[in-house]
This record gives sequence, C-alpha cells and structure tokens, in this order.
Amino acid sequence: MPIKTKKSMTSFDVAAVAKELEALRGSRIVNIYSLPGGGFLFKLRPVEANLVAVPAVRVHLTRYDVAEKGFPPPLVMGLRKHLRGGKIVDVGQVGFDRILVLRVEAGGAKYSVYVEVLPRGVLALVDEEGTILQVSETRRMKDRVVKRGAKYQPPPGSVRLPTEIGVDTLTELLASDGEAVRVLVRGLGYPGEVVEEALLRVGVEPSIPASEVRERAADIVEAFRDIYKESLRGHGYIVYDNEGNAVTVVPFEPKGLAGRYGLEYRRLESFSEALDTYFVKELKRVEERELASQAEAERKKLLHSIERARRNLEELREKINKIEKLMMVVGENITQLYEALECARRVQKENGWDYIVGTCPHVVDVRPSEGLLVVSLGGELVQINIRQEPHQLLVELSKRRGEIEAKIRRGEEALKTLEQKLGELERKVEALTAQARAMVRKKEWYERYHWLVTSHGFLAVGGRDASQNENVVKKYLNERRIFMHADIHGAPIVVLFAEGQQPPEQDLREAALLTAAYSKAWKTGLSSVDVYWVWGSQVSKSAPAGEYLAKGAFMVYGKRNYIRGVELRLGLGVAVENDAPIVIVGPPDLVKRRALVYAVLVPGDEDPSRLAKRLRRLLAAKASEESKPIIDAVKVEDIRLRLPGRARVIHVGRGEAKEPPRPIRYLFGEEAGQA
Repeated sequence: MPIKTKKSMTSFDVAAVAKELEALRGSRIVNIYSLPGGGFLFKLRPVEANLVAVPAVRVHLTRYDVAEKGFPPPLVMGLRKHLRGGKIVDVGQVGFDRILVLRVEAGGAKYSVYVEVLPRGVLALVDEEGTILQVSETRRMKDRVVKRGAKYQPPPGSVRLPTEIGVDTLTELLASDGEAVRVLVRGLGYPGEVVEEALLRVGVEPSIPASEVRERAADIVEAFRDIYKESLRGHGYIVYDNEGNAVTVVPFEPKGLAGRYGLEYRRLESFSEALDTYFVKELKRVEERELASQAEAERKKLLHSIERARRNLEELREKINKIEKLMMVVGENITQLYEALECARRVQKENGWDYIVGTCPHVVDVRPSEGLLVVSLGGELVQINIRQEPHQLLVELSKRRGEIEAKIRRGEEALKTLEQKLGELERKVEALTAQARAMVRKKEWYERYHWLVTSHGFLAVGGRDASQNENVVKKYLNERRIFMHADIHGAPIVVLFAEGQQPPEQDLREAALLTAAYSKAWKTGLSSVDVYWVWGSQVSKSAPAGEYLAKGAFMVYGKRNYIRGVELRLGLGVAVENDAPIVIVGPPDLVKRRALVYAVLVPGDEDPSRLAKRLRRLLAAKASEESKPIIDAVKVEDIRLRLPGRARVIHVGRGEAKEPPRPIRYLFGEEAGQA
C-alpha cells in the first residue's frame, strides 16, 4: 500500500490538533473570513495566530495570509453574527472521528462549531439545543441530514480509540482473508499510513496475509497505542518522496514508513505548523509543479504546431518563388516557346509523340498520357500542354500564385494565433504561479502594524490604534531603540529598531513619515507635520502622581529631538519577497528604489476602499509584461490596509526594484524582535 499524497486529515491528525488547540481556551474570536476555494479563517486574540477550517480537508492554526477580505458571503455574515467577540471555552474531538468541535460563549449564549474533515464534511454552527444555525453545505445522506434548522448528528459508526482496542479484537480481525494492512484499515477505520507504520514498527511486512500475523496482535495493539500517544505530544512531520515532493504530514515520527520506502521527513515543532506548511505551502508547490507540467505539455504542442506552420509557410513561399521564376522565364523566352509548340504539334500530327524530342527545338521530354511537353527555356524546365498557348500558361501560373498567396496569408494568421496562444499560456502560468505564491506567503510579525524599512535597513513599526500603540511600546521598545511620535494628537507611536546606534538623518526622516502619514494630520489635509524622537529610556507608562494615562498614551521625559516639516507625501508600491508580492510604503524615493511599480499619495478626498481598487488597476497598467502577473496577484485589501485614509494619487510609475523591502541591517524573528 504505497503512500498516497494526503488530501485531508485523519482521525489521528484531528486528535493531535485537538490536543494542541486546548491552548486556545480563553481566546476570543475577533473576526471570521472566507478562504479562496472554500473554508473559513477565525481571527483570534490574544494568540498571534488564526484558526483555519476547511471542511472535508483540514483544521489547524495558520500563520499564512490566506483569507479573502472584502464583502463577506452570507454564511460568513451569519457566523460573525453569532460568534464575533465570543470566547472559546473548550476544544475537543468528537469520539475518535475526524470531527473537531469548538465550544464558544458569545453574547450570553453557548455555541458549538463542528468542523468535519471527513469526506463530504461540513462546518456547522450549533446552538445549545443542538439545532444547526449555520452550515457550510446542506447534506442529505442515508444516515443523516445536515441543514439549517435540523438537529446536528455526527456520522454513525465512530472509530475506536487505540487505547480501547483489545488484543482479542485485533486477533479476530486478523483472521480475515487479505493483506494484513488492508484488513486492519478496513476493520479499524484507521488510515493506511498509521496501519503501515504500526506493522513496520513491530517488524511485520504490511502486504503479508493477515492470518500469518495473528500471533503478533498484542505487539500491533501496543504499536497503535504508541503512535496515538506520540500524536498527542505536539510535534509534526512532513514526509517527502524521492523527488522532494511532500506526500503526507503526520503527528508521529514516520520511521517505519521512511525506512520501507526510502523517504525523507522533516520535523516541525508543532503539528499545526506542519499541517500549515504541508497543506498551504507544500501542496501549493505540488500544484505549481503539476500546473507547470500541464503547461509544458500544452506548450510543446503549441511549439510543434508553430514549427509545422512555419515549415508550411516556408514551403509555400518556395512554391511562390518557383512560380514567379517560371513566369519570368516564360515571359522572357515566349518566342522560343511558340516555336517549340508549333513544331511539336506538327510532328505529333504527322509522325507521333515519339519523334518530337530531337526534332523540335527546346523540347527535352514528352508525356503523351498527360499531353505535356517539357521545354528548356533559359536554363529552366517548363511544362506546357501541347494544346495550350503560352499566354494561357502565364494566366494559369498567375492564378496558382494567387492561390498560394492566399494560403500564405491564412498560414500567417494561423501562426500569429498560435504564437498569441503561446504567449497567453505563459502569462497565465506566470499569473497563477504568482497568485499561488502570494497566497502562501507567510507574513512577518511586523506586518500586523504600520511598518517600513529605512534606507540603511532599520526596521520601524507603528501602532494602527491605541491598543497596538500600547503593544508596540510594551513589547518592542527598550533603551536601545527609538520612540517616535508626530507632534499632533492621534498619531501612531513608532519604534525604530536602532539597537543602540544613532541612525543617519535620512533614516530618521524616513521613519518619521510613518507616524506623520498615519496621524490626524493626514485626515485633516495638512501638507506637513513635525515629528519628535527620543530614546526608549526616556519613555514611561507611569503617570505623574495624581494623573492618569489613557490607553496607548505614554510619558516622555527629557529633551525631544525634532524632525521639522515631515512632508505628507506617501509612496505606496508593490515589491517582491520570496517570489510573492508585498505592499510597501515610505517616502516616495525609498519606495521607488524597492518597488516594481509605485504611486505617490497626498491627503485627498477619495474613499480608501475605492482608491485601493483603483490603485491596483493603475499599478497593473504601469507594470512591465514580466511583472504584471505579480501585480495582478496583489490583494486589494492589502493595499487598503496601507492607506492612511482618504487620499489623492499624484503620480504612478515604474520602480527600480534594486533593494529588498525587508530589514537588511537587522533581521528579526517574532521573539528576537521583542524588547
């Protein structure tokens, strides 16, 4: 039973995820989004991860940017109505089935969210009485009906936990006919990868008859229990075939499978991370390869057709050349042709065809059955019917030339069409690849905030609201980093990761734009604003005695260093990171250097949502043929999130894209970036 590429989670996978997701107890559901191709994403706080649920496929934590933003479909609106702001009070597995359940309290009510990853599975929101309030798909099956208003019933015939299987049960199963692995998969309802692993761990060849391993039943039961216990420890393993393609992901070390099939595997620290990587990234790579393979096959067909069309055109053009040469020869030697014809007609009438050659000038051959003479004129052989006049031959040749010219025109049009199809295919593949890479790009931690990277690689992050301002200072500000704030109420706090160094004036001014542009100065239509900066050691959350500091507010002590007249002109562009598009902002010159295409914005009147859509069109129109698929893969929501508010576009152009948009002086991970 060779390993097949895993397309959905198993009961062991769900058990592992359920155990891991117990850490979500107490978390709140901030929002819910739909996923491209189906499924849902639950945005949670305070955990810095989201829960992805794709019925019939997977459920786990994700760090990939996979949600569809914009106006949500009715089902998502229904889920938001009941669950947004709700607290997760419990997470578990239904029996040992491929069903995960979240228990949520929201608005004084209690709900259960069932995520079924079995075939034809659904996501169902159920109230305290067990009535289905929302469901991803209506299902009418022989053993249950899943629809709004019905009572939720899980599928019958629950799979038994490995800890509940006795030796007698397994011994009885192994008395059946067939290969051991198939008998156990069928009898226990366990996935083939688990059964094979268990058999291989106890030294049993999976393909041998089941009856021959009955005496090993106790060992096999113990192996199942060991695999189950391993699955609850939280680690994940991605298994790769000999070509480097990911074929499965499991919550236990697949040492038996790897040994038997000569496979490699990689361990990840959490099973959600492994599932996330496998389903979002690795399978997308497989899809990309399959897409590339299909495109290459189609490309070869098109290239073959193009080559054949070109050869056909060459042959037709050669025929044209020959006809035109014959026409020229006939025209220049028409007198000799008349002499040859008159002679041939007379000799044929008096003596027969056999006497023409050698008697008549210029005639080198005859074809009596076709009535043809072969006449040598000007070094060329010309065929003419003995009853035809030379001018008739010229008319016939001219007609044939016209017919071939028409074929050439049709051939050229067909060739142009084929070449257009080839170009469209290559652009389609590029666009789909860019979209796939954009979908699986793992966002950096700082992308939750306003952010930019200065010319010399200093990272600057700023809060999007009072809560994030509080978080930015508490989590990332220390005495070696710089605190920035626009000299106006309602500006984001920006932390510049200077790491104890004095940044150049250019970098300070670049970072200052982050707090200036996203402040109320932009919304009120100012053209510039002053920004001050201090070292982290000058900032405190403690208010003076008898005073109170609002959320997101801080006390600043000592001298403030001012950057005067920070101009409110924001560059917004699309750069490339790991072959995927990323929206960057900053001073126009900085963005121009790093982006494929960019726009310059100033305070204005256009609504951010409408402007984001228009900007995407404008940027795509400015993109080169090579970069257009990348720009097309940019989400409108990603552009909207980087807009300071209502704005006006004053310039759109191509960038220089010579520098990466990430920190090049200091590279921070989630933990390394903390204060």
